[in-house]
Amino acid sequence: MMVFVVDDLLKLPLDLSVEVLQAIAERAEDEGLATEKAVRNRVLKTQMRYEQGDLSESEYRMTILDLRSRLEKLKAEG
Repeated sequence: MMVFVVDDLLKLPLDLSVEVLQAIAERAEDEGLATEKAVRNRVLKTQMRYEQGDLSESEYRMTILDLRSRLEKLKAEG
């Protein structure tokens, strides 16, 4: 039992680091979609990933809906 506690304590900083890095990556990705051109490029990349089998249909649809929403918001702001 003690071994599991020590193991968990040793892994905690690594687990937290991964979560922080993922949050930073997501934030940077969101900020990278600040122009219509960037969103359109992301749509093309998403379509390619779907066609190559890297995305499931549900992931593809959710991503495309999000990108379309961002594009409409950018057009309304512009």
